[in-house]
Amino acid sequence: MKLGPQALELLKIAEDYRADQCQALLAKASAESRAILSRAQVAARRQLRAALAPEQERLAVETATAQAKLVTARRMREQRRRAGILKQAWPRLAQALRACWETPAGRERWVRHHLSIAVRALPATGWEIQHPQNWPAPERQQASQWLQTRGIADARFEADPRLLAGIRVACGLNVLDASLDGLLTDRTQIEGRLLHYLARALERHEHRTH
Repeated sequence: MKLGPQALELLKIAEDYRADQCQALLAKASAESRAILSRAQVAARRQLRAALAPEQERLAVETATAQAKLVTARRMREQRRRAGILKQAWPRLAQALRACWETPAGRERWVRHHLSIAVRALPATGWEIQHPQNWPAPERQQASQWLQTRGIADARFEADPRLLAGIRVACGLNVLDASLDGLLTDRTQIEGRLLHYLARALERHEHRTH
């Protein structure tokens, strides 16, 4: 049977409506699928983060522990290195000071430097200067004259067999110990200065090599 124009128009309208409805349903289904997929991805990421959190925390703790152990090991190694350097340097320092006292010029610098300190720090009377037995008399006389020009007229010189090098100035209860043993008394401070000089020397060496 042949359809008339009105029937054909109605069929076309029905077909267009069906196509529009299908398109709308497909678009809605696609949007819902994307929403479901997005929610699934968010949930999956949350679950993954939750699952990985303990492992990440464990790795962070292990990393921090390893770094702390490395810092401690480096510090201990540096301390052992410094201790070894100081162990070698200490007797050499004492030998160098003793060698300085063994020369006239060295003794003069030693005595003049510490007598200058004593003049500024001690009262002007009642001095007793203790010294090694082998300090030559002419040098003692020279030191006495130098003190007299600075107002110390009654200084008494006394040999002390226990002193190997240097002098010790006593004035009442005040003592300026510039003997070899006296200068090396504060070992901690001296070792700190030795390490400071060593660090500066290393810096200069590295600067020259670069």
